[in-house]
Amino acid sequence: MPELAESTSTIIAQARRLGADHVNLEVKAAGGGLPKSTAETLSAFANGTGGTLVLGLSEQDGFATAAGFDAARISDSLAGMCADKLEPPVRAPLNVEEFEGNLIIRLDVPELDPALKPCFVRDRGAYQGSFIRGGDGDRRLSSYEVTQLLSNRSQPTDDGAPVMNASLQDFAPELVGPLLERVRIRNRRAFAGLEDSEVLTRLGAARRTEAGLRPTLAGLLCLATYPQQHFPQLFISFVALPGSTFGDALPDGRRFLDNQSIDGPIPFMVQDAVAAVERNMRRASVVAGLGRSDRYDYPIEVIRELVVNAVMHRDYSSGALGTQVQIELYPDRLVVKSPGGLYGGVDASQLGTEDVSSSRNAWLAKLLAEVPMGPGGEVVCENRGSGIPAVLRSLRDAGMSPPEFDAAPAHLFVRVPQHALLDPVVVAWIGALGASGLNDAQHLALAMMRINGSVSNEMLRVWGVERHAATQALADLVGRGLAVKLGGRRYARYELSGQGAERDLDLFDVGPATAEPSKRQQKLDTQLAAVLEAVRAGNTTSRAIAAQLGLGYQTTLRRIKLLRDAGQLEETTHRHSRSQSYRLPTH
Repeated sequence: MPELAESTSTIIAQARRLGADHVNLEVKAAGGGLPKSTAETLSAFANGTGGTLVLGLSEQDGFATAAGFDAARISDSLAGMCADKLEPPVRAPLNVEEFEGNLIIRLDVPELDPALKPCFVRDRGAYQGSFIRGGDGDRRLSSYEVTQLLSNRSQPTDDGAPVMNASLQDFAPELVGPLLERVRIRNRRAFAGLEDSEVLTRLGAARRTEAGLRPTLAGLLCLATYPQQHFPQLFISFVALPGSTFGDALPDGRRFLDNQSIDGPIPFMVQDAVAAVERNMRRASVVAGLGRSDRYDYPIEVIRELVVNAVMHRDYSSGALGTQVQIELYPDRLVVKSPGGLYGGVDASQLGTEDVSSSRNAWLAKLLAEVPMGPGGEVVCENRGSGIPAVLRSLRDAGMSPPEFDAAPAHLFVRVPQHALLDPVVVAWIGALGASGLNDAQHLALAMMRINGSVSNEMLRVWGVERHAATQALADLVGRGLAVKLGGRRYARYELSGQGAERDLDLFDVGPATAEPSKRQQKLDTQLAAVLEAVRAGNTTSRAIAAQLGLGYQTTLRRIKLLRDAGQLEETTHRHSRSQSYRLPTH
């Protein structure tokens, strides 16, 4: 559930401004008794991200008190519905409140533990009685979505099932040979003296059946020359698009800048998919330390990890075998789509934490951790739950915002915004400065000065630069004549010098010269800039921002309000939500 509940008066004031309730709020009059549809709303809130139910107000009458509302009677009926009509029961505090001189009922429904979903109307059963919010209404979950939620309660075995119309002759020798060699060296005790077929069986690449030894689905996907002979839709589609919306066309009518269907075994598909994205990105080189490195719109390791995660953790049940993994490259974002929601007791907010690891496809994950991708012996994945944390680290190191996760019972979409401090244009500009020996912290600092107009120690620390290292990096840029220091020692900020940059002044709102701001104003300006940088780096909730910057929680809320009122931050959900988070404006 959300972090900070706002008062009922605030919630209803927002609904009145909108003229309707919304995805996290349902208002019902209940003047003639508790509506039967209330059970559907409770199910929908529990299966989604939670929500607030208010009874006793009429939406049609501008959310005024509903005629004939009996708070005591409705309260008893609602409590009974939560306890007896839903499975699992909804456990939430039921409050009878006075609102504008009359009694109403408010129920804040928490999201159900992912491992216990779906919450359904008991007398309809899981497949007919499970709902989720859609807009300001409740939508029945499809059979596939319900099956996905139920699959979280046990370990799926689809990837380990034998494929009866396939044989070991489908396997590619160039993949099987290095795999067998690797596992025999790494684990002599388990595989010494075994026939190749027995090793493949122990690894889950093959299964013994009454018809003989057959490849498993995991085995085919990892080792077959052409798995799509048996599963034609288990490929990766890639499109590079000219506009920000799917379907936008160029003046000549083309809807795709590039369009590929990538097939073959997973090790080859991953390499080909990464290469396809790479071909369609901008590139620039920058001198880092003793060498030169290429920077793209998105770090190559980020693309690789997202593709591997998609093919490894997607749903391989019968209901999803007709759906491929999709990669969409827009001018402003990269999107990777895979069928099936998150598996296990994991929600989107936990993705990227080091202690979260849950594999829907246990055999496939095990095989991918052993199958070499090339002559160097590098395997497809580590199978240590390190994929998404590695993505977050790589994006942070490149000065990029973290990915956005859209997790639903039937799909997982990962969106990586392109706005980056160190994009190819900025990297090329840094290279043109002719400064040798700059470190990563200094690249970030120069990028911030060029894009934001200034940088501070606090802003660098948001991106993982230690305080002392940030101080040294900034002082060295001043010593090189690339930057100038403004303000006092405690709230110093740094801007590009006239020598330093041939700076693009039209990027900044340059106003007339003013007197040196007071120390109080310097402190405020530094904190506001640091809050914006914290959000850009992925600290999107008020508590995360406060923790990252070491600010008091109430101070952080005040700074957020100033930025929000100035249009420099925007909320990601309705203002009453206790799971409120913030983002930089998208317009």
